[in-house]
Amino acid sequence: MFFFASYRWRVLTLGAILLVIPFEALSPRSAPAPDQVENALWYLWSGYVPPIPGEVPSPSRGEVSSASVSPSGPYRVYLPLVLRAPVSEFRALWITRFDWTRADGSWARPESLVTIAEQAAAARFNVLLFQVRGVGDAYYTPGYEPWAARLTGTVTRTLGTSPGFDPLRVLLDAAHARGLQVHAYINVYPTWLCGVGAPPDGLNLPHPFWTFSRTNGKSWSAWRVYDSSGTPMNLMTCNSYLWATPAWSGVREQVLRVVRDLMTRYDLDGVHLDLVRYPGRDYSYDPFTPSFRNPEERAAWQREQVNTMVREVYAAVKGIRPQAWVTAAVWGVYQNRWGWPGFTSGYSDYYQDSKRWLREGWVDAIMPMIYPAGPSANCPDTTVWTLDRFRTLVADFMTDASGRYVFPGIHGGYACFQDVLDRIEAARSLGARGMAIFAYGPVNLRGYWDEFATQAYPAPAPVPPLP
Repeated sequence: MFFFASYRWRVLTLGAILLVIPFEALSPRSAPAPDQVENALWYLWSGYVPPIPGEVPSPSRGEVSSASVSPSGPYRVYLPLVLRAPVSEFRALWITRFDWTRADGSWARPESLVTIAEQAAAARFNVLLFQVRGVGDAYYTPGYEPWAARLTGTVTRTLGTSPGFDPLRVLLDAAHARGLQVHAYINVYPTWLCGVGAPPDGLNLPHPFWTFSRTNGKSWSAWRVYDSSGTPMNLMTCNSYLWATPAWSGVREQVLRVVRDLMTRYDLDGVHLDLVRYPGRDYSYDPFTPSFRNPEERAAWQREQVNTMVREVYAAVKGIRPQAWVTAAVWGVYQNRWGWPGFTSGYSDYYQDSKRWLREGWVDAIMPMIYPAGPSANCPDTTVWTLDRFRTLVADFMTDASGRYVFPGIHGGYACFQDVLDRIEAARSLGARGMAIFAYGPVNLRGYWDEFATQAYPAPAPVPPLP
């Protein structure tokens, strides 16, 4: 047993941040639904604005509840530390596009990515899941898709404009120099944003919105998901993202082109898939989806469309670099066998059969997102994503791991670090060989870097071997 003393003065900023531009049109009008874990929602809910290198960091960019503040006094003492770090452990940190880019006119800067690698390494993470594709755009030198507009400070207007550096190359160099793996994190089916109009047309590298609309061979909107009334998802009235249908092979071919390009040009340690599912139970009745006699046949067919995407991405990655990882962020509830109110299921509601991916060996690991979009201001957390439910869901996935890995997703922005720590320990006690922390932004907002280094990860650990 041993003791750590951590000294930190906390500067609190009270009040709310007024955002003067659309937040990529992700605009829930109130707190997220109980089981809503679409990762982008946290950034809107919290008002997080990434710091610019050279700014004095603030622990909070939005309202700070007294419940989120450490006990009074200039220091804390951790008593006693008894965590047993495993010999190897997958310690992943999601790095979303919102963690280091802004849409307020500020261009992205390479120093931000070096800082991210430095902080993650000091906190003893060993894997960075770095978002390289948000909505059919590129956070790396294109490629088959245009430069992301956020890299040059806008939501849409500067799509296709180079920021003057290659973000993925900068992060790879900084991370590898510090012993961190980098996995390219890809949003699979979201193709554009809602409520902001179509992406700019006529770019040297056309955006998939235009390519899909002009080349699908059926109709302008046939590549989108359609609801049960036969209406295509509308660009201006959809909720968050404009989704492409998994039923059209052209969508799959585009994603595979992107994956092969990334694996060929960059020394990546893996590929990480997110939003590899349908947007909801009511989708899709698009022109590429046949008619079915009953809902069960339709559901099975739609799950197979997503399965095909995952299977072919796995084959593409392993065909180029057999030692690279293929992982996926998946819905935190596979099937709601417990009858929990307000919870939806990946298998039934989003046509995502993540346990089959493990069983068939189409992924090396899954990261079930077992956390709220917005943690409460209370210690312990009082959302429906309780520690007991976390244990139940991790155990459920672990039972069907089939020799592959389950790395539970854990929110890094709980009001008390103890909530993070309890879930890390619960995952370890249930046999998980690692976890994925969502995400750099929440961890940075809370200033939990020392806590990770001294409490969660007191000793370095290598990444486990591929299954």
